[in-house]
Amino acid sequence: MITIIPYNINPFIFQSVILIFAIVVKLFLSNRSFVQFLLPLLIGVYVMLNFQTDYYNYADLSNFGFWGSNVKINPLTNQILASLVVIINAVGLNAVFNWNQFLERNSFMPSLLYVVLMSSYHSFYGIDGLLLSHTCLIITLYQLYFLRQNEDGRKIVFNASFFAGLAATFHPPLIGLLPILFFMIWTIRPFVFREIILAILGFGVPLFYAGFYLIYTGTSINLELLKNSTNYDRQQFDFLVTSGIFVFSLLLSLVSIQAHIQKSSIRLKKMARILWWYVLSGLTIGVVDFLFYNQIQRFSLIMIPFSFFLTFSFSHKTLSSVAIGLFYVTLIYSFLKFFINLV
Repeated sequence: MITIIPYNINPFIFQSVILIFAIVVKLFLSNRSFVQFLLPLLIGVYVMLNFQTDYYNYADLSNFGFWGSNVKINPLTNQILASLVVIINAVGLNAVFNWNQFLERNSFMPSLLYVVLMSSYHSFYGIDGLLLSHTCLIITLYQLYFLRQNEDGRKIVFNASFFAGLAATFHPPLIGLLPILFFMIWTIRPFVFREIILAILGFGVPLFYAGFYLIYTGTSINLELLKNSTNYDRQQFDFLVTSGIFVFSLLLSLVSIQAHIQKSSIRLKKMARILWWYVLSGLTIGVVDFLFYNQIQRFSLIMIPFSFFLTFSFSHKTLSSVAIGLFYVTLIYSFLKFFINLV
């Protein structure tokens, strides 16, 4: 049974939050660069609501993969660091989107989408290896988009692989990303044996040093992200609702992407294909996480490509109003979930 819990929150604050959300969305749709300075305000609203309702319990220990699975961080410091990394990820992701000209004009919706989508995951409210792996994967994407069909790609391949390997040190399940990384490279580049060797070396370097650190400190890897720090019933219900919204939004985006790509260059099509490899990676790791640990946290990896794909729907002439409506539903639910309880 689902009930709305009347938390002791001032009605004025409630109305103010709704008004702030409406203004923020309108400003981001205006495609003005200064709007990214509003991201800390939006993150602050989510943090405040979580503090009031304790929807996502703060864990005493954080899991950083090879660098320590039981790292104790002060709760306030934990939240501040997580918020900073989310902002860095959102702005970095948006920069990659605009620098590679996915749309005819700059858009700042990817950063807003990333923040709103990530607000449904525990890493948003406490820094951990999974959140840091997002940063590394965004840098990997940034590097991959430097690849050109007929230019030497050895340096870029090594750099991209290095950051993918670094992501795996923070979040060990991403070690399985290496074979998929080859397909990402081959999406733009032809098969070059030296580049594959460099990709393996680049991926292995951070893992080698992280493994040495693991042995030196005598610690172990814990693949379970959360234990008793999260109310799984509430988060799984939240996941089901948001997944339904995301799937519907993605279907809408596919229509927009198809219409846009038909008129785009071959290179843009290849860059979009790399994003689909990101989706496959996130889905695979997320499903394994759910089946073996009854957790949904690793599905957050999909939010990186989703932030790109969902942005296309806002640029479609006939579907943009539907996309905006769906986004408002997503945004409102991301706020209302703090007042929902399962009994």
